[in-house]
Amino acid sequence: MVKIKEWALSEFWKGYTLFDKLFMLGMLVLQIIVFAVAPDSILGVISGISGVISVVLCAKGKISFYFIGFVQTISYLILAFQNKFYGEVIENVFYLVTMIIGIFLWKKAYDKKDDGSQAVKAKKFTLIQWVLSIISTIIATIITGYCLTQIGSAQAYTDAATNVFAIFAQILMIKAYREQWAWWLIIDIFCIKMWFVAGNWSMVVMYIAWTINCIYGWYNWSKLNKEKK
Repeated sequence: MVKIKEWALSEFWKGYTLFDKLFMLGMLVLQIIVFAVAPDSILGVISGISGVISVVLCAKGKISFYFIGFVQTISYLILAFQNKFYGEVIENVFYLVTMIIGIFLWKKAYDKKDDGSQAVKAKKFTLIQWVLSIISTIIATIITGYCLTQIGSAQAYTDAATNVFAIFAQILMIKAYREQWAWWLIIDIFCIKMWFVAGNWSMVVMYIAWTINCIYGWYNWSKLNKEKK
């Protein structure tokens, strides 16, 4: 019981600045306000709230992000299927598998700090990794977009971009690379457009919150990379 309490404090309290706490609270309040103004399905609300909590935890490098992320991924997968975003469905199935792998990889790279908090040790790209990553994800997006048009996917190339970029970003995330946040930022912008067209405001607001969180995540992971050195 004592170990569980220590783990919970490390994951959800220690190492958080006042700004960190207010940031998460603000993201949650934004999601709740949107639901009050434009009521959505219960599934949409669950996906939105769990999504906001999980990405903030990820931005802090907390392994607990994976457990809340499972809730968000499953609920979002169902929503994507209902809206015929088949690329998003495939993407989220991939998430479920890689998140299990990510738990073990992050556990090996978890680092305890002087204040008793813990966070993953972050890595960063070389120039060559940047160039190769940009070229390969653009080519893969074009190919995937064409394939999705052949099976009648709604918003095929937008769906393809979110699909390809998210798979790549997910790989960067489980391998603890800071650059994941650059790819997540692009994905979130595409998803705002996709769900805006679909008329799902809970998802629009969730992705707006995630866009802001990408900047927050880049900043925190840059600090984690310096602390690693």
